[in-house]
Amino acid sequence: MQKLYIISLLLIAHRFVFCLGKEPTFLILNHFDRDIPEIDSNLVINFSEFEFQFTSPLKQLIGELDQIDNPASWQMDFVKEIGVEYNVDFILFNQIEHQEKRFLLEGQFYSTRSGGLLNRRKIDLSNYEDCQLNELNMWIGDIIQSNRHSWDKKRQSILYQDPDKIIHEKTPMKSAMRSLLVPGWGQLYSGKNNSAGLWAGTESALIFGILVSLFKYDEAVKNFKSYEKSYNNTDDEKEIAYFRKQAEINHDNHILFNNLVISFVGATSTGWLANSIHAWIVGPRPNKNIYKKWDLKNNSDSG
Repeated sequence: MQKLYIISLLLIAHRFVFCLGKEPTFLILNHFDRDIPEIDSNLVINFSEFEFQFTSPLKQLIGELDQIDNPASWQMDFVKEIGVEYNVDFILFNQIEHQEKRFLLEGQFYSTRSGGLLNRRKIDLSNYEDCQLNELNMWIGDIIQSNRHSWDKKRQSILYQDPDKIIHEKTPMKSAMRSLLVPGWGQLYSGKNNSAGLWAGTESALIFGILVSLFKYDEAVKNFKSYEKSYNNTDDEKEIAYFRKQAEINHDNHILFNNLVISFVGATSTGWLANSIHAWIVGPRPNKNIYKKWDLKNNSDSG
């Protein structure tokens, strides 16, 4: 598990549009799942008109807002207490989580006077060059109305301007069709290796069950016919009893294995179809923001 990097910043604003005749103050809390070098010093440079002071972290604001019934008021009392303790008017809480080549940024903007959540930003983007700092700059810049065109331009440089014209190489339908041909192929195509192995293993076991049951069914039928023939060709009472008993056993077995074949075929067919549907559900879909690969040559000097 990665070590959490939590930085708290006390931001004292010299000008802000929310208050008239008063200089509002802000507490900025940054909660990251990995170390982002010099993030605090860069914020100081990019917002040089503000004064920063560092404080200890506040973990109470870390939570899943999407799972809360009323996120606007979920920490009202705590936010008010922080406002009194740090003598600030607003709180900006920023959280960043990285997922392979992408990252998630959630920003929350609170008023310490009411304790309520005033604004929230939640984005999912490609992990482009200096992306964390650039997105924090844009978020904080929007709040204090001090944004720069270069920040927005830097993000737009990785976004397709007309995503409707993009042809996706991988689609849920292609995933479903692959699994319809070979169980687990669609999941493997979508990068779901565990699911692919589970479906392939399950269907293989069911098919093996069909083959074994067919073999046993065929063996029981042949044995039944053999004992039936022997039963009809003997006059010995002991042999008659023996051949009759064996014929009855194999007759019951042929019915049993016939039913097993039907059950295994039904389970295999249902599983095969379910496997294809599951492949469509977990199939590759475009991300919320359609992005290009970062072009170091063209963007190294931007922003």
